Amino acid sequence: MREPGEVVAAAFPRPGRALKAILVAIAFFAIAGAVVVNWAPGPPAGLELFRWVVFQPQGFLKNPWMFWTLLTSGIFTNPESFSHALWSLVGLYFLSTDLEKKWGGARMLRFLGISVIMGNLMVLAVHLVLPSRLGIFHPPLVLGPMAAITATAMAWAKENATRQIRLFFFLPISGKSLYWITIGFSVLALLFMQGTPEGAVAPFGGILAGILFGGTPSPARSTWLRLKLAVMRRQGHTLTVESITGSDRPRAPKRSSKGGPPLRVVQGGLEDDLKNRKPPKDKRYLN
Repeated sequence: MREPGEVVAAAFPRPGRALKAILVAIAFFAIAGAVVVNWAPGPPAGLELFRWVVFQPQGFLKNPWMFWTLLTSGIFTNPESFSHALWSLVGLYFLSTDLEKKWGGARMLRFLGISVIMGNLMVLAVHLVLPSRLGIFHPPLVLGPMAAITATAMAWAKENATRQIRLFFFLPISGKSLYWITIGFSVLALLFMQGTPEGAVAPFGGILAGILFGGTPSPARSTWLRLKLAVMRRQGHTLTVESITGSDRPRAPKRSSKGGPPLRVVQGGLEDDLKNRKPPKDKRYLN
Protein backbone atom coordinates (compact mmCIF):
# COMPACT_ATOMS: atom_id res chain seq x y z
CA MET A 1 0.00 0.00 0.00
CA ARG A 2 1.13 3.57 -0.65
CA GLU A 3 2.06 5.77 2.27
CA PRO A 4 0.04 8.99 2.75
CA GLY A 5 1.49 11.77 0.64
CA GLU A 6 3.46 9.42 -1.62
CA VAL A 7 3.74 10.67 -5.18
CA VAL A 8 3.31 8.09 -7.91
CA ALA A 9 5.30 8.87 -11.04
CA ALA A 10 3.37 8.36 -14.27
CA ALA A 11 5.61 7.01 -17.01
CA PHE A 12 5.11 8.34 -20.52
CA PRO A 13 4.19 5.68 -23.09
CA ARG A 14 7.00 4.50 -25.33
CA PRO A 15 6.15 4.71 -29.03
CA GLY A 16 7.10 1.94 -31.43
CA ARG A 17 9.22 2.24 -34.54
CA ALA A 18 6.39 3.28 -36.83
CA LEU A 19 5.18 6.09 -34.59
CA LYS A 20 8.74 7.25 -33.92
CA ALA A 21 9.30 7.56 -37.67
CA ILE A 22 6.14 9.65 -38.06
CA LEU A 23 7.00 11.96 -35.16
CA VAL A 24 10.56 12.45 -36.42
CA ALA A 25 9.28 13.16 -39.94
CA ILE A 26 6.78 15.77 -38.72
CA ALA A 27 9.42 17.48 -36.56
CA PHE A 28 11.98 17.45 -39.37
CA PHE A 29 9.64 18.82 -42.03
CA ALA A 30 8.28 21.43 -39.61
CA ILE A 31 11.79 22.88 -39.26
CA ALA A 32 12.62 22.40 -42.93
CA GLY A 33 9.36 24.01 -44.02
CA ALA A 34 9.95 27.03 -41.78
CA VAL A 35 13.45 27.47 -43.20
CA VAL A 36 12.37 27.07 -46.82
CA VAL A 37 9.34 29.37 -46.59
CA ASN A 38 10.57 32.01 -44.14
CA TRP A 39 14.35 32.15 -44.51
CA ALA A 40 15.24 30.92 -47.99
CA PRO A 41 16.40 33.63 -50.45
CA GLY A 42 13.40 34.79 -52.34
CA PRO A 43 10.37 33.81 -50.23
CA PRO A 44 8.11 33.31 -53.27
CA ALA A 45 10.44 30.59 -54.57
CA GLY A 46 10.42 28.85 -51.20
CA LEU A 47 6.65 29.00 -51.04
CA GLU A 48 6.34 27.53 -54.53
CA LEU A 49 8.51 24.61 -53.45
CA PHE A 50 6.28 24.14 -50.42
CA ARG A 51 3.20 23.96 -52.64
CA TRP A 52 4.42 20.73 -54.21
CA VAL A 53 3.90 18.75 -51.01
CA VAL A 54 0.77 20.33 -49.45
CA PHE A 55 -2.81 19.90 -50.61
CA GLN A 56 -4.45 22.71 -52.61
CA PRO A 57 -8.20 22.19 -53.17
CA GLN A 58 -8.42 24.73 -55.98
CA GLY A 59 -5.21 23.63 -57.64
CA PHE A 60 -6.07 19.94 -57.29
CA LEU A 61 -9.06 20.39 -59.59
CA LYS A 62 -6.75 21.75 -62.27
CA ASN A 63 -3.89 19.33 -61.59
CA PRO A 64 -5.35 16.04 -60.32
CA TRP A 65 -2.08 14.28 -61.19
CA MET A 66 -0.64 15.76 -57.97
CA PHE A 67 -2.49 13.06 -56.04
CA TRP A 68 0.41 12.48 -53.63
CA THR A 69 -0.41 15.75 -51.88
CA LEU A 70 -3.51 14.06 -50.42
CA LEU A 71 -1.10 12.07 -48.24
CA THR A 72 2.07 14.14 -47.92
CA SER A 73 0.17 17.16 -46.59
CA GLY A 74 -0.35 15.24 -43.33
CA ILE A 75 3.32 15.36 -42.30
CA PHE A 76 3.76 19.10 -42.92
CA THR A 77 2.69 21.83 -40.52
CA ASN A 78 2.18 25.58 -40.76
CA PRO A 79 5.63 27.12 -41.34
CA GLU A 80 4.51 30.32 -39.60
CA SER A 81 3.30 28.64 -36.39
CA PHE A 82 5.50 26.70 -33.97
CA SER A 83 2.46 25.73 -31.87
CA HIS A 84 0.88 23.90 -34.80
CA ALA A 85 3.87 21.57 -35.04
CA LEU A 86 4.03 21.12 -31.26
CA TRP A 87 0.37 20.20 -30.79
CA SER A 88 0.47 17.93 -33.83
CA LEU A 89 3.29 15.94 -32.21
CA VAL A 90 1.54 15.83 -28.84
CA GLY A 91 -1.80 14.82 -30.35
CA LEU A 92 -0.31 11.91 -32.27
CA TYR A 93 1.98 10.76 -29.47
CA PHE A 94 -0.36 9.96 -26.62
CA LEU A 95 -3.12 7.86 -28.17
CA SER A 96 -1.30 6.45 -31.20
CA THR A 97 1.22 4.74 -28.92
CA ASP A 98 -1.43 2.47 -27.47
CA LEU A 99 -2.94 1.75 -30.89
CA GLU A 100 0.44 0.76 -32.28
CA LYS A 101 0.86 -1.81 -29.49
CA LYS A 102 -2.55 -3.34 -30.22
CA TRP A 103 -2.58 -3.12 -34.00
CA GLY A 104 1.05 -3.24 -34.98
CA GLY A 105 2.96 -0.61 -36.91
CA ALA A 106 1.71 -1.58 -40.38
CA ARG A 107 -1.99 -1.25 -39.57
CA MET A 108 -1.45 1.99 -37.67
CA LEU A 109 0.43 3.55 -40.60
CA ARG A 110 -2.33 2.54 -43.00
CA PHE A 111 -4.92 3.95 -40.64
CA LEU A 112 -3.19 7.32 -40.27
CA GLY A 113 -2.62 7.57 -44.02
CA ILE A 114 -6.27 6.81 -44.82
CA SER A 115 -7.36 9.35 -42.21
CA VAL A 116 -5.31 12.14 -43.78
CA ILE A 117 -6.60 11.30 -47.26
CA MET A 118 -10.22 11.22 -46.08
CA GLY A 119 -9.76 14.55 -44.30
CA ASN A 120 -8.43 16.18 -47.46
CA LEU A 121 -11.21 14.67 -49.58
CA MET A 122 -13.75 16.07 -47.11
CA VAL A 123 -12.22 19.53 -47.50
CA LEU A 124 -12.32 19.15 -51.29
CA ALA A 125 -15.98 18.06 -51.29
CA VAL A 126 -17.09 21.01 -49.13
CA HIS A 127 -14.99 23.34 -51.28
CA LEU A 128 -16.97 22.25 -54.34
CA VAL A 129 -20.40 22.50 -52.67
CA LEU A 130 -20.39 25.66 -50.52
CA PRO A 131 -20.29 29.18 -52.00
CA SER A 132 -17.01 31.04 -52.20
CA ARG A 133 -18.16 33.80 -49.80
CA LEU A 134 -17.61 31.35 -46.91
CA GLY A 135 -13.87 31.71 -47.01
CA ILE A 136 -13.22 29.37 -44.08
CA PHE A 137 -14.32 26.44 -46.26
CA HIS A 138 -12.04 27.41 -49.14
CA PRO A 139 -8.47 27.34 -47.79
CA PRO A 140 -5.75 27.92 -50.41
CA LEU A 141 -3.42 25.41 -48.71
CA VAL A 142 -4.30 22.41 -46.53
CA LEU A 143 -1.65 20.81 -44.34
CA GLY A 144 -1.32 19.09 -40.98
CA PRO A 145 -2.35 15.83 -39.25
CA MET A 146 -5.57 17.03 -37.55
CA ALA A 147 -7.67 14.43 -39.41
CA ALA A 148 -5.28 11.68 -38.25
CA ILE A 149 -5.38 12.93 -34.64
CA THR A 150 -9.19 12.98 -34.65
CA ALA A 151 -9.33 9.50 -36.17
CA THR A 152 -6.86 8.24 -33.56
CA ALA A 153 -9.06 9.55 -30.74
CA MET A 154 -12.11 7.83 -32.26
CA ALA A 155 -10.28 4.54 -32.78
CA TRP A 156 -8.76 4.58 -29.27
CA ALA A 157 -12.21 5.25 -27.78
CA LYS A 158 -13.66 2.26 -29.64
CA GLU A 159 -10.83 -0.02 -28.52
CA ASN A 160 -10.99 1.18 -24.89
CA ALA A 161 -14.64 1.97 -24.17
CA THR A 162 -14.32 1.35 -20.41
CA ARG A 163 -10.74 2.51 -19.94
CA GLN A 164 -10.06 5.96 -18.47
CA ILE A 165 -7.90 8.72 -19.84
CA ARG A 166 -7.13 12.18 -18.46
CA LEU A 167 -8.51 14.85 -20.76
CA PHE A 168 -6.27 17.94 -20.73
CA PHE A 169 -3.99 15.93 -18.38
CA PHE A 170 -6.28 16.22 -15.34
CA LEU A 171 -9.95 15.39 -16.17
CA PRO A 172 -10.60 11.59 -16.05
CA ILE A 173 -13.02 10.37 -18.72
CA SER A 174 -13.82 6.97 -20.17
CA GLY A 175 -13.16 5.90 -23.74
CA LYS A 176 -16.89 5.98 -24.47
CA SER A 177 -17.06 9.60 -23.30
CA LEU A 178 -13.99 10.49 -25.37
CA TYR A 179 -15.78 9.14 -28.45
CA TRP A 180 -18.63 11.67 -28.12
CA ILE A 181 -16.41 14.49 -26.83
CA THR A 182 -14.28 14.22 -29.98
CA ILE A 183 -17.37 14.56 -32.17
CA GLY A 184 -18.70 17.41 -30.01
CA PHE A 185 -15.47 19.41 -30.19
CA SER A 186 -15.39 19.05 -33.98
CA VAL A 187 -18.95 20.34 -34.26
CA LEU A 188 -18.25 23.28 -31.93
CA ALA A 189 -15.13 24.24 -33.88
CA LEU A 190 -17.22 24.30 -37.03
CA LEU A 191 -20.02 26.35 -35.47
CA PHE A 192 -17.56 28.96 -34.19
CA MET A 193 -15.85 29.11 -37.60
CA GLN A 194 -12.56 28.04 -36.07
CA GLY A 195 -10.19 27.71 -38.97
CA THR A 196 -7.22 25.34 -38.91
CA PRO A 197 -4.37 24.73 -41.37
CA GLU A 198 -5.94 21.32 -42.10
CA GLY A 199 -9.27 22.86 -43.09
CA ALA A 200 -12.41 23.43 -41.02
CA VAL A 201 -14.03 20.12 -42.02
CA ALA A 202 -10.93 17.91 -42.02
CA PRO A 203 -11.74 16.54 -38.51
CA PHE A 204 -14.99 15.14 -39.90
CA GLY A 205 -12.99 13.13 -42.39
CA GLY A 206 -10.99 11.81 -39.43
CA ILE A 207 -14.23 10.98 -37.57
CA LEU A 208 -15.48 9.01 -40.57
CA ALA A 209 -12.15 7.17 -40.82
CA GLY A 210 -12.26 6.32 -37.11
CA ILE A 211 -15.80 4.96 -37.40
CA LEU A 212 -15.06 2.85 -40.47
CA PHE A 213 -11.53 1.59 -39.74
CA GLY A 214 -11.34 1.70 -35.94
CA GLY A 215 -12.04 -1.30 -33.73
CA THR A 216 -11.02 -4.96 -33.93
CA PRO A 217 -12.27 -6.00 -36.37
CA SER A 218 -13.16 -2.70 -37.98
CA PRO A 219 -16.58 -2.22 -39.60
CA ALA A 220 -14.90 -1.90 -42.98
CA ARG A 221 -13.11 -5.25 -42.60
CA SER A 222 -16.25 -6.94 -41.24
CA THR A 223 -18.22 -5.74 -44.27
CA TRP A 224 -15.51 -6.99 -46.62
CA LEU A 225 -15.50 -10.45 -45.00
CA ARG A 226 -19.30 -10.66 -45.20
CA LEU A 227 -19.23 -9.79 -48.90
CA LYS A 228 -16.51 -12.34 -49.53
CA LEU A 229 -18.52 -14.96 -47.63
CA ALA A 230 -21.66 -14.20 -49.67
CA VAL A 231 -19.74 -14.51 -52.95
CA MET A 232 -18.24 -17.85 -51.93
CA ARG A 233 -21.64 -19.18 -50.87
CA ARG A 234 -23.10 -18.18 -54.21
CA GLN A 235 -20.29 -19.96 -56.02
CA GLY A 236 -20.91 -23.08 -53.94
CA HIS A 237 -17.46 -23.35 -52.37
CA THR A 238 -16.81 -25.31 -49.20
CA LEU A 239 -16.44 -22.69 -46.48
CA THR A 240 -13.58 -22.88 -44.03
CA VAL A 241 -11.71 -20.30 -42.00
CA GLU A 242 -8.73 -20.64 -44.34
CA SER A 243 -10.84 -20.16 -47.46
CA ILE A 244 -12.42 -16.95 -46.13
CA THR A 245 -9.13 -15.40 -45.02
CA GLY A 246 -7.38 -16.42 -48.22
CA SER A 247 -4.82 -18.83 -46.76
CA ASP A 248 -6.43 -21.94 -48.30
CA ARG A 249 -4.90 -21.98 -51.76
CA PRO A 250 -4.73 -25.04 -54.06
CA ARG A 251 -1.33 -26.65 -54.21
CA ALA A 252 0.23 -27.91 -57.38
CA PRO A 253 0.29 -31.72 -57.66
CA LYS A 254 3.64 -33.41 -57.19
CA ARG A 255 5.28 -34.56 -60.37
CA SER A 256 7.06 -37.87 -60.58
CA SER A 257 10.73 -37.73 -61.46
CA LYS A 258 11.41 -38.27 -65.14
CA GLY A 259 13.63 -41.13 -66.30
CA GLY A 260 13.26 -43.23 -63.12
CA PRO A 261 12.69 -47.01 -63.28
CA PRO A 262 9.04 -48.15 -63.10
CA LEU A 263 7.82 -49.70 -59.87
CA ARG A 264 7.36 -53.47 -59.82
CA VAL A 265 6.51 -56.17 -57.29
CA VAL A 266 9.20 -58.79 -56.69
CA GLN A 267 7.76 -62.17 -55.70
CA GLY A 268 9.40 -64.50 -53.17
CA GLY A 269 11.62 -64.15 -50.19
CA LEU A 270 13.79 -66.17 -47.79
CA GLU A 271 11.03 -68.58 -46.74
CA ASP A 272 10.14 -69.44 -50.33
CA ASP A 273 13.79 -69.96 -51.14
CA LEU A 274 14.25 -72.43 -48.27
CA LYS A 275 11.15 -74.40 -49.24
CA ASN A 276 12.32 -74.89 -52.80
CA ARG A 277 15.87 -75.85 -51.83
CA LYS A 278 16.63 -79.61 -51.95
CA PRO A 279 18.38 -81.16 -48.90
CA PRO A 280 21.96 -82.31 -49.55
CA LYS A 281 22.80 -86.00 -49.79
CA ASP A 282 25.70 -85.73 -47.37
CA LYS A 283 24.16 -84.52 -44.05
CA ARG A 284 27.36 -84.35 -42.04
CA TYR A 285 27.54 -80.60 -42.35
CA LEU A 286 23.93 -79.78 -41.45
CA ASN A 287 24.84 -79.28 -37.77
